[in-house]
Amino acid sequence: MDIGIVQLTEGNINNNHIYLSGVWDLFPERVIGGPSKAEPAAATLELNIGFGEPIVTDIAGDKKIFRQRRWVSGFFERNNLKAGDKVVIKKTADLQYHIYPER
Repeated sequence: MDIGIVQLTEGNINNNHIYLSGVWDLFPERVIGGPSKAEPAAATLELNIGFGEPIVTDIAGDKKIFRQRRWVSGFFERNNLKAGDKVVIKKTADLQYHIYPER
């Protein structure tokens, strides 16, 4: 599976994150870290979100969300996303992903 779709919840919008549990198979184990920054993954991902520089992050394994989340509110706002909308996560290369709204 090289592509997955995540439906956003009100919790995603309010807390600036994207739940990855439904697309978990897209990500290799080496990018899944512990519950805090003190327990980073062995490798990081590069996320292209359609604007700005690529985001470099690992995944907080306990929460199943991208650890680095500062970009998420801007991504939601720029794309006018709300609860119920869907986001596509597409693997483009090893450890590289493109994230964009499903239209």
